[in-house]
Amino acid sequence: MDDLPDREERAAGCSTELVGDDVLVYRLTGDLDMGAREALAFDVPLDALRAVVVDLADVTFFDSTALNALLRLRAAAIERQVTVHLAAPPANTARVLEITDAALLFPRHPSLASALKTLAAD
Repeated sequence: MDDLPDREERAAGCSTELVGDDVLVYRLTGDLDMGAREALAFDVPLDALRAVVVDLADVTFFDSTALNALLRLRAAAIERQVTVHLAAPPANTARVLEITDAALLFPRHPSLASALKTLAAD
């Protein structure tokens, strides 16, 4: 009874880049599900940062594991007065954020460039 088309899974990935002295960009890629715990660890010191931008442009799947990781990152960031921004969430990811009301917790930007431009103006 499997009427759904086969979908090729994409391995999750994560890379980071420091922009200026105080903005960290996390680029997440692929399927962010239970198998992506390592990519979703967000294991980097936040103390010297002003903001974190999570670039979601290349995310192909986003489930509660990814949502919980973002919420944990946000909680840790708030303790250090760091803001977490989301850049370029695909439609499926944006939908998860919206139906869970998590979209209300993060500034969202249509692209990474837009997020960085906004932060540069602050």
